[in-house]
Amino acid sequence: MRRIGITFAAALILVPFVGHASAVASPEDSGAATTIASPATSAVSPVPRASLTWRSCGSSLPSKARCSTLTVPRDWGSNRVKGTYGISVARIPAEKPSERIGVITFNPGGPGSAAVSNITWIQGMLPQRVRDRFDIVAWDPRGVGGSQPYISGCSIKDVYPRATGTVNWEKWAARYFAANAEAAAACYQANKQHAPYVGTWQLVHDLDALRAALGEEQLTFWGMSYGSTVGRAYAQYFPDRVRALLLDGVISPVSTIELWAREHTWDDPLAIETMLEALGPSYQAKYARVMDSLQTRTLRSSNGNTVTRWSVGRDIISWASYQSTWSSVANLLNWVDAGLRSRNAQTRQRSIDAAADMLSESSALDPKGWLEPQWTYVNCSDMPDRPTPARLAEIAREGEAAGGVHIGQSALREGVQCAGLPRFGRPIPQILSPISLTTPPLVANARADNRTPWTAALEMSRAFTGTRTVQYGGTHHIVFGRTTSCVNKPITRYLVGTRIPRRDVVCPLRY
Repeated sequence: MRRIGITFAAALILVPFVGHASAVASPEDSGAATTIASPATSAVSPVPRASLTWRSCGSSLPSKARCSTLTVPRDWGSNRVKGTYGISVARIPAEKPSERIGVITFNPGGPGSAAVSNITWIQGMLPQRVRDRFDIVAWDPRGVGGSQPYISGCSIKDVYPRATGTVNWEKWAARYFAANAEAAAACYQANKQHAPYVGTWQLVHDLDALRAALGEEQLTFWGMSYGSTVGRAYAQYFPDRVRALLLDGVISPVSTIELWAREHTWDDPLAIETMLEALGPSYQAKYARVMDSLQTRTLRSSNGNTVTRWSVGRDIISWASYQSTWSSVANLLNWVDAGLRSRNAQTRQRSIDAAADMLSESSALDPKGWLEPQWTYVNCSDMPDRPTPARLAEIAREGEAAGGVHIGQSALREGVQCAGLPRFGRPIPQILSPISLTTPPLVANARADNRTPWTAALEMSRAFTGTRTVQYGGTHHIVFGRTTSCVNKPITRYLVGTRIPRRDVVCPLRY
């Protein structure tokens, strides 16, 4: 593998902000789709004037927190679909009631991340000025955490090409696509009664029902990662209900599954390069040596586990996303490099064992495997395109050329997520011309984030008039409350006073 040489300038090649017809299929229809011109054309059931009966949340949440359940229609778009879902809600009141502004709510990402169980974490990240003035309200999206429906677990063990040698991407993409398609199709059949009703279109209508039940005219919303899709979609459908909109770690408003796969061909190399530059020249050299060596050999631990280019590459890509895990990359490179190069046999084996244990522990953190139904059903409802194996093979080759075979596999993995699934649910229309809000959104993103790349933040900033951006110079995914005061100060001013910065904010990497 050649040493990574992608530059930031190359990574800023933008996807053209052009129109693609947004196809919408009814939940019962997996065939031809009709075209939607704007969000307003979709029929929506009336917002129920639901009341919220608050109760203690128990010992798992702060003592001042109160919990409730919001009842929503199974399908906001059709009265023919019977049934309701219960949405789990939690609320922590403003710490200074006399200075209360309203409600701040959030989506922590995923899709598939629960909010109620994360409300304590969010409360700890929010500055005191925000906690004083806002009730913090968390709600678990449909099918997640304490909210209905229950979606049965489906999993598939992720697989990789052979451990060494060249990869025939055409053959491998076809095999990988087929394996994922079989598992995804079986999972869909097991959850067919619910899968069409958990997409973002339904979620934003749940959110507005929650707003009404809370008795609020407007909401302040913090969308993290996938939550940025929830936030921008809420602004599309309910622009007058948005007081302030912070989009943090941003997904493009013109996203497709194919675009997500293609992003990995450059955003993973950029994140790795940014991380290695911060760790220093010795780690840049170790990374090049390790990945080059693992193209032709593997390392076996004392208990039989194998260290390969796939396991090392997978975790380096993942750990590059957060500065808090950069030290894990440094340790892994130290151990694998020593396992490859040490002249002492005992030192080599101890290093290999340490690396293998570390890689094994990281794999154990994801016991469900690659296929996560909530994540899959939301993404594949929101974005109806289904890239072919041949197209994904082409993208994987581009990834290998940009940064090695592990980058190609990363792009392929992203692109097969809807393999084997029909079109279902209601896609979220792309934003093809700017939307005007009373208070423009604030878009925050790390320059080298490989989960939500900076190009997506730029595309989001162009989707709304008057938007300003806050750029952080590192890779950290979701930057507010997790990076530096340079990032936090303008965002806090915006949330409390709806004061948009006069110009875009650029904050340097601190490590």
